[in-house]
Amino acid sequence: MELSEQGKNLVYAVVGGLVIGTALAFVAIDGFPLTYYLLQDNGDVLAGRVWQLVTSIIVAPPDVPGIADVAFNAMALVWLDGILSYTYTKRQYYAVFLATGIAGNIFSLANGPKVLSFGASGGIFGLLAGVISFDLETNRRVNLGLMLWFGVIFIFSSFFFGNVDWIAHAGGALLGLPLGYVIGRRRGADQG
Repeated sequence: MELSEQGKNLVYAVVGGLVIGTALAFVAIDGFPLTYYLLQDNGDVLAGRVWQLVTSIIVAPPDVPGIADVAFNAMALVWLDGILSYTYTKRQYYAVFLATGIAGNIFSLANGPKVLSFGASGGIFGLLAGVISFDLETNRRVNLGLMLWFGVIFIFSSFFFGNVDWIAHAGGALLGLPLGYVIGRRRGADQG
């Protein structure tokens, strides 16, 4: 299976985030590993460390949850790349991923101030939700198979693994839907 350039770059970024998280775990500030200043600590974000809304999309801690998250997200990107690269231009692929990842992290603040989270799944769910609305706009039909597939992936990944931030998944998807629709509308206007 050949990945698109943007798919490869996002897989490299997700896996690279674990490498960065591991390297920064050996550097401490006040006895606290630097990695954890880049993950989303909701209390820190609410206190003004808003960069964590972005850095936590890629940086992962060097522990079992971090490794599992990176592995799952990398596999999801590889598995979904064909449909994602068909739907989005290179720039749209990156922009939707980043915007919906940040949106997912903002929604994640609803988990309360004592929550630590990380991962790219808000962006991945945003990309996938955008495919659904893109398909609706460009083909003028509801693709029940695609919606069912999204629902199964959402439920499975959000509720059958411990400590998964389903609110971030939902937040990414909620922004991905209108973005995919707009991209589909523009694509139709350009072609028609």
